[in-house]
Amino acid sequence: MAEQYTEIITGDRMVIATLRSLIDFRTICRMEFPRTRYSWVTMLLEIRSPDNSHYLLIDKVAGFEAALSSSLDRNVSLEFTEKTGVPCRFSTRVIALHNQAIWCELPQVIYRIQRRQYFRIEALLGMEITFRIGSSGEREKAKVKNYGAGGAAFFMEGDLKLGAGDFLNDIHLTIREGTEWIDFHIPQAVVRRIESPSMEERRFVLSSL
Repeated sequence: MAEQYTEIITGDRMVIATLRSLIDFRTICRMEFPRTRYSWVTMLLEIRSPDNSHYLLIDKVAGFEAALSSSLDRNVSLEFTEKTGVPCRFSTRVIALHNQAIWCELPQVIYRIQRRQYFRIEALLGMEITFRIGSSGEREKAKVKNYGAGGAAFFMEGDLKLGAGDFLNDIHLTIREGTEWIDFHIPQAVVRRIESPSMEERRFVLSSL
């Protein structure tokens, strides 16, 4: 059976990028007051920064104001499913209700719950992956996030024209074992998904063939 694990998305830049992707795709979320009977189906509307602080705006739902008045800590949790089918969740605190929007604090952490056949090892500083895209003769280089028998995840900066389903060729994965650096050659692999929508730095998940 595939192993279940939790991946943490943290840091304002990564959290905002993930939330903006949900907003852009009008992703449906389930919102609830934890340990109560109150739950709703809603959507994220936008992120605003009126005073150099980030606020998440959630679509207002019927009965929310009455439920909020009985909440002691004003904390809500939201669950959603990414386009790749990965379930995610996060918690936030309600700040105010304005018109048709629920104003909340920007969540500090988003949790991604995955099932994976192979265990992944977090990469150490300096680990790299190089590859060619399709028949291109130019080699690309990226920072490795994690790796395992089934593939690897890596970060790329800038506008790399690479999408899910694209093939990479002549791949070299350089990892550190103790004090030694070891190079693994992978003839070909496919990009399974792009996990961060930020154009500044995106993470690609690669599976070997």
